[in-house]
Amino acid sequence: MLTPELLRNRAKSADGKLGLGGERLSAFIHESGKNGQEKLCEMLNHIYGQLKSIETRSLRSGWKELDIVEQFGEHKITSTARHINDGMLRLMAIISQLESDPAFLLFDEIENGINPEVIEYLIDYLVQAHHQILVTTHSPMILNYLEDEVAKKGVIYLYKNSQGMTRSIKLFDIPSMAKKLQFMGPGEAFVDTDLTLLSQEVEAFKA
Repeated sequence: MLTPELLRNRAKSADGKLGLGGERLSAFIHESGKNGQEKLCEMLNHIYGQLKSIETRSLRSGWKELDIVEQFGEHKITSTARHINDGMLRLMAIISQLESDPAFLLFDEIENGINPEVIEYLIDYLVQAHHQILVTTHSPMILNYLEDEVAKKGVIYLYKNSQGMTRSIKLFDIPSMAKKLQFMGPGEAFVDTDLTLLSQEVEAFKA
């Protein structure tokens, strides 16, 4: 879920796991070491040009604290996780996780809290990642940043059938959606569709 309130928490250790809500982010980044922190900073610097470094501190009690250092003209400003914006925290968590050992990853409502100008960078990064990734979204903007062929292979429509059972089908295997994709982008086709009626089409199509 990568909840901003949890991402801001201090943590004592991560043991290679970010936590379902991102609650171990500070320890997770701390355990990645200086090289991991520098690589993360370099990747985020493409989006946040003022970002100069990502740093962690081990407090006396063993809690790990996450800081960022930003440069504005001649002034450097250090901010703790408590004052970092939601989008940057979520990107830190996503990129850090994708740079760790291969795993199956689920990111729920991935666009939440992230500036629309940053979404394209994030989607490109996810598409190129070597992990097995499942992303949930209700945002047509996410789909619009996918190439048509990627959308055809990777976008899954989840629905409940007339018996209340959850079913799935590739969104652009549905005849009406495949037709729309010929002259619309994936996101445009999504917006132009009544998803409730679409489930009825799928039931008829599969019958």
